[in-house]
Amino acid sequence: MSENIKNLTLKGLFWNALDRVGFQLVTTLVGIITARVLSVSDFAVIGVLSIFSVIATSIVDSGLATSLVRSKVVEDKDYSSMFVFNLAVSTIIYLALFIAAPYIEEFYGIDNLALYARVLFLQLLLNAFGIVQYVKILKRSKFNITARVNVLSVVLSGVIAVTLALTGFGTWALILQPVLYITFRTTMFWIWGDWKMDFFYSGASIKKHMEFSLSFMGANLLGKILSPLYVSVVGKYYDTDETGHYFQANRWGETPNLLISSIVQGTTLSTLTPIQDDYERFLNACRKAFSTLAFVLFPVSMLAITVAYPGFMLVLTEKYESAVVYFQLLCATGIFISFTDMNVNFINIKGRSKYALVLEVIKLTSAAVVLFLTVNHGLLSIIYGQLSVRLLCYVLSARWSSKIYGYNLILQLKDLAPYFLNSLIAACLSYIPLYFSVVNSYLVMLIIQSVLFLCVYVGLNHIFKNPIWVEGIQLIKVKFKKA
Repeated sequence: MSENIKNLTLKGLFWNALDRVGFQLVTTLVGIITARVLSVSDFAVIGVLSIFSVIATSIVDSGLATSLVRSKVVEDKDYSSMFVFNLAVSTIIYLALFIAAPYIEEFYGIDNLALYARVLFLQLLLNAFGIVQYVKILKRSKFNITARVNVLSVVLSGVIAVTLALTGFGTWALILQPVLYITFRTTMFWIWGDWKMDFFYSGASIKKHMEFSLSFMGANLLGKILSPLYVSVVGKYYDTDETGHYFQANRWGETPNLLISSIVQGTTLSTLTPIQDDYERFLNACRKAFSTLAFVLFPVSMLAITVAYPGFMLVLTEKYESAVVYFQLLCATGIFISFTDMNVNFINIKGRSKYALVLEVIKLTSAAVVLFLTVNHGLLSIIYGQLSVRLLCYVLSARWSSKIYGYNLILQLKDLAPYFLNSLIAACLSYIPLYFSVVNSYLVMLIIQSVLFLCVYVGLNHIFKNPIWVEGIQLIKVKFKKA
């Protein structure tokens, strides 16, 4: 990896980490407060509507944004055409969902669901106004601007959501938060962006990007639909309390994995595009990114699994006790999601989005079959089904990665093994205090387990001189010397 690419990647990783971690910290705090204040059944509402939001958002984007980011040359007409196209599609989709809202309410049997849906889906229209500004900022690798916008937006929307929850507005706190977030985000992109609104439309420009973007859209849609699909099916066949428990477990279970992988992916999409045609450099950069992801992902996920019980009891209270085991299994599931998404990200950078689409078709088909077989056998059976599907998809994604740029499953497992083993040892040792109930305080237990886990993981990486750890220490030393 050249120094330019390396420096740009490190800079991108820093700002993306600040962006995602800041965003997630605020989201987590808001989620904890709302979970403690609102009833479990309130979360069933946002859970069953999430599938419609995901489908609509994926269709509105159409993959054009990603196509523009990965393209080496983008003209003004490309930006204006994408703006017009997205705005038109989002308007049509919103009107369709507006009309369908009463039927959605009738299907799920939840009171006032039609009104909630019509307000929640406004985010589609609002997002269409900010997509071009976001793409232009990303093309210039101005990660500091996206970090500033995302964090400020989530803080403002989170404060309003918490205020609504504390003042008795119930479900409305959950419905309005994403709408307000998109409103603030779009407004700030226009404040700090440099694109001037233009309604010029070129069919040729859209067509040029469609070959990639349609495949990407299909893959993106099918990839994002799976998680809310499970929540939607659970909401149909189980009561609102069980749906609320599953929604919270799924939400928190996927959070650490998706947070970390989004930091790495958000950076590599921009920084690896210039070297996509250099086979050796691209493969080495992918291996480095994969190892970096594993270095952080495995310990965070396994620590979350280990401290799940005291964490849930302390933070979300005992009303979510039955969700603990769901959370632990879904954390494990999320690990495979992250590595699959990373493979897909590299495949898309290489411009082979059709392979990603085939993978998502297989994923959704197998998930539907497994869900059909498990839906009447309890939530644990459904989650075990999720885990098996995610494992299958990871293996398939590694197979296509091998075919397209040479990063095969054996090579990937070799890169992942040191960080997995270190995390597993740390998890086993840090579980001992909980197993023997050495203290009765949830807070003290959480601290003991966390400190023990971190000491063991850091110690093992230092003893065995794992490459990512060694390089990280060297970078820190260099920074201190410069300071």
